[in-house]
Amino acid sequence: MKWMIRVDMEGVTGVVDMKQVVPGADEYAFGQAMMMHDLLAVIEGLLQSEQDEVWLYDIHFAGRNVDLRRLDRRVRAICGKPHYAPDNEAYLGEGFDGMILLGLHAKYGQTDALLHHNYEHDIRQIVVRGREGSLDVGEIGLEALMAGEAEVPLVMVTGDSAGCAEALELLPDTIAVSVKQSLGETAAVCYPPAVTARLLKESAGRCAEVAPKLAPFKLTGPIELELAFTAGALLSKLQERLRTDARWIGADRLVLFGDTVIEAWHQYLRAKS
Repeated sequence: MKWMIRVDMEGVTGVVDMKQVVPGADEYAFGQAMMMHDLLAVIEGLLQSEQDEVWLYDIHFAGRNVDLRRLDRRVRAICGKPHYAPDNEAYLGEGFDGMILLGLHAKYGQTDALLHHNYEHDIRQIVVRGREGSLDVGEIGLEALMAGEAEVPLVMVTGDSAGCAEALELLPDTIAVSVKQSLGETAAVCYPPAVTARLLKESAGRCAEVAPKLAPFKLTGPIELELAFTAGALLSKLQERLRTDARWIGADRLVLFGDTVIEAWHQYLRAKS
């Protein structure tokens, strides 16, 4: 089977502070080590035959966090964090049996959620509207929607307890693996790596059985993507760059339009870069 893993860091084993996940910060080496620990356990569970294949997409900061030297030969890694766009989504399309979100976290504002945010700490809320209705999502929901547009189901999520609860509220049949129990924004009950390695490997081993039973998660276009921001440099940049083909609601809410979620999200990525 062929799998896509989106790799983040805030939701991996033992991480409880942004100092552990920001490249160059004092404790970043610990966060990277724990990310690789979780990643290797999941890969081991997914690769059950010589024909199995795993692709990674490093979505954390600049996308240069994966230690390629430790990967199995059946793994391919997309590093450097290319933007989502209608013309470069080949990394997640036909041929993939499922997506795994590794090390994800809860959306901004969730009560007692560990390191909660929505991609940027300046994004307070993400709402996606389609023909079926609207969804208030964070990174887990938005990633699942974009994968769904490629007909790929979200099969497994790993993270803290709040992030896992968020995933299960959206997609109750998704496998959710909590590697720590959130106690607030910068605190958690953390399980030892020996414990989480077993949980992650065993859960990943179930993906081949679960994936064919799952439907892709998607909304039918046209899509409206509404983003609410805190005041700051990012908001000012977007106000300057997105004067057409978008709608501003008040001073801090931006609505983007597209036939798909990926198309609308790409407009934001292009404007903020």
